Amino acid sequence: MTNLKILTAALLLISSFTALSSNINLERISENVHILSGKGYGTNIGLISLEDDVVLIDPMAGKNHLAELDTVIRSIYGTTNTLILNTHQHSDHTGGNDYFIKHGATLVEDKFDLNGITRIKVNSHSPEDYVYYHEKSNIIFVGDVFDASWHPTFYSGGIEGFENAINTILNLGDDQSLIIPGHGSPAHKPALHVFRENTFKWVNIIRDLHREGWNVESIRKNQQVKNVLEKFNVSKKSPFVPEKAFKKFIERTITLIEKEEGM
Repeated sequence: MTNLKILTAALLLISSFTALSSNINLERISENVHILSGKGYGTNIGLISLEDDVVLIDPMAGKNHLAELDTVIRSIYGTTNTLILNTHQHSDHTGGNDYFIKHGATLVEDKFDLNGITRIKVNSHSPEDYVYYHEKSNIIFVGDVFDASWHPTFYSGGIEGFENAINTILNLGDDQSLIIPGHGSPAHKPALHVFRENTFKWVNIIRDLHREGWNVESIRKNQQVKNVLEKFNVSKKSPFVPEKAFKKFIERTITLIEKEEGM
């Protein structure tokens, strides 16, 4: 088949999915992996084809779009046995579990033995963050350890847990590995290095100002603090973070710093 014919076939396939679903975004990442999400609902949903099963990671496209998500998945793989994995237990990632279980899927929890997929537990965004590496496609699903659409939320594991989690991800695969964040666009490892660097910059400037006696409101108005926060705004949204969320990010960072320093 010529390259033109392959491109034409791919475009027809994509257009058929678009016609099928007006509320579900679908992106073919590799021969065995698709990423889906609900339009207006930012959770990245992984769909991995194994030899005998289809693996569904974080199946939450918005509660009103679960049936539509199911239809799109079946249009790709038919009625193949479906296994559910979660990167963590927050509802924007697990909210579709019950729907798919009622329709025949199986939730994989304690006993994990999927050929071709490695699971590693870390503690950063939540006490039980799971990172999944699909070796065949060289793709890593990291949940909200890395959110490409928001500022870092390392509130469970603190700075140490965050660093350990990022190092775990960086040690998987190779330089060509594709990282699927919990939200936002897929990225490669250089973007994760930048995310880690900016997170440390954020923590350091908040720590310095807090030690100098600055209160939360003064810190929020500091231009250097605003500049560091803006480094996480990779999609250039305006405004990036509502003022209430900005203040909460500062407060929670200070809490972690005080805990780290035994204050």
